[in-house]
Amino acid sequence: MDRLIFTALSGQAAVAQRMQQISNEIANVSTTGFKRTFASAVQTYKYKGDGFESRYVSVVTPPMGIDMRPGAMQATGRGLDISLTGTQLLGVAAPEGGVAYTRRGDLQVANDGTLRIGTGEAVVDEGGTPISIPPLSEVKVGTDGTVLILPQGGTAGTFIPLTRMQIVEPQQTKDIEMRSDGLYKPAAGKTFAAAASPSVQSGVLEGSNTNLFSTMVDMISMSRRYEMSVKVLKQASDLAERSQGLARLNQ
Repeated sequence: MDRLIFTALSGQAAVAQRMQQISNEIANVSTTGFKRTFASAVQTYKYKGDGFESRYVSVVTPPMGIDMRPGAMQATGRGLDISLTGTQLLGVAAPEGGVAYTRRGDLQVANDGTLRIGTGEAVVDEGGTPISIPPLSEVKVGTDGTVLILPQGGTAGTFIPLTRMQIVEPQQTKDIEMRSDGLYKPAAGKTFAAAASPSVQSGVLEGSNTNLFSTMVDMISMSRRYEMSVKVLKQASDLAERSQGLARLNQ
């Protein structure tokens, strides 16, 4: 009897975790550069305790896999809006120090002159140093990630290279792990190599790769699965009550 309950509860736990992912995907359907996540591994654990030798529970184990398929490209015509190709990632200063990575390309020059993405993290150069733009300069980004500036008083249309943004290219998507703040980092034991051929497109932003229609369909499917597991638990409870009733009659 309890095996039926363990099976239903295990199913409920999986559905609950998937519903959390779906909620996150729906919330970020309009977030620049957002990437969906998925369960990359499910671990089955044996339940400890007397009388439970055959009872197991399945748990989705971190890290979550990341769907690096590109989102829809949105032309903005803004010089500091950029998009990357393939699995390339842009280096930014992590809040705790060091470098984290992102697919966001909505760049802006902050009041302190630092080049930042839309969520506020500073874009870093190939040495990991935040990029600072000289005052009153025009800025654009080259196709290889070079930051070009037109200093105040410079010849119109003559941009000069300032530095190059740090752009890395993980060899496999499984080498990428999402941080709790939505930025990326190398998976345990992995490192990111500099992109051999950085490819940057200006005037274009990459949208979220969440397909709202399929995500809503998935949510409905998960809701039905949850309802089924609740019915199984109810049936198990009814069977347990009947068994107890029969046992009392036989006493």
